[in-house]
Amino acid sequence: MRLKRALLINPPSGLYIREDRCQVPVKGLTATAPRPPIDLAYIAAVLEQEGVECRIKDYPVEGKGWSALERDLEIFSPDILIVSVTTPTFELDMKACEIAKKLNPSIITAAKGGHITVLDEEALKKHPYLDIALRGEVEETVKELAQGYQLDKIEGITFRSNGRIIRNPDRKFIEDLDSLPFPARHLLDNSLYKRPDTNEPQTTIQTNRGCPGQCVFCLAGKLSGRKLRLRSPKNIVDEIEECINKFNIRNFFFRADTFTWNKEWVIEICKEILRRNLNIKWVCNSRVDTLDEERLRWMKASGCWLISLGIESGSQRILNLMGKAITKEDAKRAVELCKKYKIKSYAFYLFGLPWEREIDVFETIKFALELDSDYAEFHLAVPFPGTVLYDIVREKNLIEGDFQGYDHSIPIARTFYISREELLRWRRKAIFRFYLRPRYIFRTILHSPSPLTLFSYARFAIERILLLPSMYKKATIELIPSKAR
Repeated sequence: MRLKRALLINPPSGLYIREDRCQVPVKGLTATAPRPPIDLAYIAAVLEQEGVECRIKDYPVEGKGWSALERDLEIFSPDILIVSVTTPTFELDMKACEIAKKLNPSIITAAKGGHITVLDEEALKKHPYLDIALRGEVEETVKELAQGYQLDKIEGITFRSNGRIIRNPDRKFIEDLDSLPFPARHLLDNSLYKRPDTNEPQTTIQTNRGCPGQCVFCLAGKLSGRKLRLRSPKNIVDEIEECINKFNIRNFFFRADTFTWNKEWVIEICKEILRRNLNIKWVCNSRVDTLDEERLRWMKASGCWLISLGIESGSQRILNLMGKAITKEDAKRAVELCKKYKIKSYAFYLFGLPWEREIDVFETIKFALELDSDYAEFHLAVPFPGTVLYDIVREKNLIEGDFQGYDHSIPIARTFYISREELLRWRRKAIFRFYLRPRYIFRTILHSPSPLTLFSYARFAIERILLLPSMYKKATIELIPSKAR
């Protein structure tokens, strides 16, 4: 059966960034804002090429609930519902499939995301309203679904047939990323996704896929492979130009497992932006050992204003054990270079790896204060299924809970030496120590470019930092039931 109509959704099960390897809560962290569901927009673009009428709904960002989903299903009457899922929300995500099946038993229900890629068979066995698990990169998979291929002929899916769960072979990663259409941003309410400090519209540009890194906590290798696959600079900047001309968007997040890995490619993107005189602002992520002066000069000149840095720990012992393959000196050098070129640094730290002692956490907080980045995020380690970390904590019986409701702000696992309650307290202490320093507050006020930006900073401080004690109390209460399991 060829598809005619498709509804693609972020379900009303929690405000999360749902980018496969990146499954983080928006409200539980200190400086994170909603991002547009670019994965769904890519899928929709492919389906539209096949003549399928598509709609995308981001219910959490729109502030809508399950009744809105039910209404959209009734009015639009899609042939297929595609749900973007995360590990912390998965059980509740599946409510979308149940609602859809009860309204229309013949609808096809499908799910995509890191969780479903790894636990596909388990998910189908447990949830009878789910028909298809879309594994890995799904653009070519949904194209074949739209064309009416028999399910047993489509690579990269696990599906239900006559009471049996059938797992087809994996689909190879897409080598030519330029062959993909640009995301269907005309199906998004782009005004909902804003740059946190200025409140201007911001969108995501997927620049590459794959990561050669070996970090034990990361899903990138499982979901997009170890080989770095790059879009051409021209193709990337063509998409940027489309965003400017069609949607009046001039702020961009360059999404990648690591954007700065290939030096020549990064510089060529910057040169292409400058050749076209696009006058944009953009942010990216980076390993601390893939920055140098030449890269940063070009990045700054082409509009880069912030870089997210995976620093992770102030303990070299923990950095070695997590497979990060960096040194503390690498981190110092990266932050210093950002300061030299007046690019803001957003440092990410991680608490709760199995080998961590309190002295390691203390060293991380001390290191964060020493580096004095512009922003800092203190994540609690989540052992996502499919990672080496997951295998370790399961083998050592460190997991306490069933993943639902636990994320980077509420721990599901303890370390060998630190309880989950203590990890929560350490995270709270880290956030307070970093953001409530008088020098930091004064510097933030002094360097705010406009009253609007200062207001945005104040709002974030109130929502994410000053209200942290109440969030901490709620999180502590939520930890209690799992102890009895």
